[in-house]
Amino acid sequence: MSVFILKNLCKSFATGKQQNVVLKNINLEFPEKGFFSIVGKSGCGKSTLLNILMGIEKPTSGEVHFNGKNISKMTDKAFSSYHLQGVSLVFQHYNLFNDLTCYENVILPLEIAGKSHDEIKQKAEELFKHFHLEYLIKRKAKNLSGGEKQRIAILRSLITDPVAILCDEPTGALDYQNSREIIGILKEISQKKLVIMVSHNKQLVDEFSDYVLTLNEGKIIENYNSKFRNNSFKKEYPKYHYSSKWSKRFLKINLRKNIKKNIFSAIACILSFSAMFISVGFSEGSKRSQDEALMQNLSIGFATATESEFIELEGSPLLYEKTIKPSAELIDKYFYNFKSIRCEENISYFISNYPSCYYDERKIDNFEMIPLFDTSLNSYGKDMIVKGNVSSDNFDEVIVNEEFDSLLGGNSVNQTIIISNESFVNYQTGDEKLPFIKETLSFSRKFRVAAVVHEFSFLNSPKLYFSYNGAKEFLKNEMMENVSNFLGYRFTYFDYLENCKNDDSACSYSSYLFVTDINEINDFFNKIKTLNNEPLQVTSKALETKDTYGTFISSFSSTLIIFVIIAFIGINFILGMISLSTFLENKKNAAILTCLGARNKSIYNFHLIENFLVIIFSFICSIFVSIFLGSKLNEIIYSKFSLQNLISIPFKNYLGIPFGLVILLGLIAIICSTIFTMIPMMIYRHNSITDELRDE
Repeated sequence: MSVFILKNLCKSFATGKQQNVVLKNINLEFPEKGFFSIVGKSGCGKSTLLNILMGIEKPTSGEVHFNGKNISKMTDKAFSSYHLQGVSLVFQHYNLFNDLTCYENVILPLEIAGKSHDEIKQKAEELFKHFHLEYLIKRKAKNLSGGEKQRIAILRSLITDPVAILCDEPTGALDYQNSREIIGILKEISQKKLVIMVSHNKQLVDEFSDYVLTLNEGKIIENYNSKFRNNSFKKEYPKYHYSSKWSKRFLKINLRKNIKKNIFSAIACILSFSAMFISVGFSEGSKRSQDEALMQNLSIGFATATESEFIELEGSPLLYEKTIKPSAELIDKYFYNFKSIRCEENISYFISNYPSCYYDERKIDNFEMIPLFDTSLNSYGKDMIVKGNVSSDNFDEVIVNEEFDSLLGGNSVNQTIIISNESFVNYQTGDEKLPFIKETLSFSRKFRVAAVVHEFSFLNSPKLYFSYNGAKEFLKNEMMENVSNFLGYRFTYFDYLENCKNDDSACSYSSYLFVTDINEINDFFNKIKTLNNEPLQVTSKALETKDTYGTFISSFSSTLIIFVIIAFIGINFILGMISLSTFLENKKNAAILTCLGARNKSIYNFHLIENFLVIIFSFICSIFVSIFLGSKLNEIIYSKFSLQNLISIPFKNYLGIPFGLVILLGLIAIICSTIFTMIPMMIYRHNSITDELRDE
């Protein structure tokens, strides 16, 4: 009855541009039992023939049938079954797993086959007892002698009760005494099973073999088994449930051996995931922070409005654009639905935005003087006060921001500063004899710093805030003496502002707009943005700062996201390479497991699970790390820019999904890790198993 049937079997290897033919048209059959030895010179193809029978090397042409099936066309599942119950291989160099005990090495094929614990234990104990090797059960394989290792390797090959046992130079690494004992064991086995051995030891071959096959130049020149031809062999295997539980043991070994690599991987992953969380938190927080940043500015409710008037140039198709002070009617046309907007006279001609300032006989430069409609800060801004107190509409008291405070040494509250300003007016009389009257408003006034406020510091400059209403009263009380004498009644500088032409330089060609209700600020700014091509133009430095900050944040977010994506891909690539390097270090183990019946999927899995454990651990740690880093970064950002919670990581809810961010990034991490880990391993596993089994 034939177990193996070889039909026109050929095998050749490419050597450069030439083909090196190893086996030529081998036609051979092997019976159910007996001890067959294959002999021949080195390089004649003995091991290649054995590897083809094992299924770990494919023929160039021809067929090898086992149990009626062509082993070259087996599926992964059938191939696993073939190795578990069809054939077992005894290696020259034992190929035991050094970190496992002898018992664990022997029972491994049964564990792969999914046998029960009780059945595994019973069969293993019987096998150890039959060959008198009970004393080796608990010893680690790495602590055995060569002869002991080969005995354990033979036990492992027998544990699944295979049909045939293939032995590749099983005594090549042993002394004479151990070699005889090993061959004696194989001879005993051959009484009930087929044993095929490749060997150079002619003495032992001649003494123990039932049949000897001699290979020479790729052909069988001595063939003693012709009487077995044309006898079919069929055997039904008992059913089994393939299991991957055995891989846990190898996973533990890998985790222990690769602890340094895994720590490095974990640190890299923690940094990567934390960067991703913080990046998303920055993106989310920056949207809100732009509005919050806007609110951290006392000048938020202050703007200037101008009107564009187009005048035809005589004899030219061109139009001349002239900027003038807008009328109250024009402003009302665009802001009629705003309840809190106040249109006031621009007083910057008489009370300059950039006056001369002196403190303790020292000149203070590079600051801006801005009017406030409500210096009591009852409508908004009181929470920004860091030092001092404020009062209402007192022209002699001012509020400064921290940038201005630093110019005064950081101790400006209740200090006195002197503001000097001088303005000239040519009052048009309409009288030919006296066409204009010149007036000069000159003052050098003491102001007390009442409070210091903490503003959003992005592009912020030193600012001094004064009461518009107080300044207005001041101008109402400052009489234009020469003009009053000419008119015959009291005429003030504020009267002049109210009555001057809209293109008079004294009105600064504009009007002040004050928003007294903080709740209308965003609508006010949205309205300003719609006035691009309208006659009325409104300028707000607070809005300009917000837009500039928004552009900066948007650009930074885009750059940060790109950086994080590149970093994330890089980390996954590193993880994949680390996993591949681990796989390559254990490639021989993977080949041995394949020969023992393990499926590729299970071999991949314990490498992949190792990566998953690193990723899951890193992912969980990164949540806490990102919370900590986000908190610290927020403290720094607030101290520098007055922005609260700029980094706001949406752990609880993202895109409307509870814990959506954690779920999304977790899935991305697992998918990317799987791809970067599996692809290199799958590509590499296309290499020949026989190459992997070679000693390194």
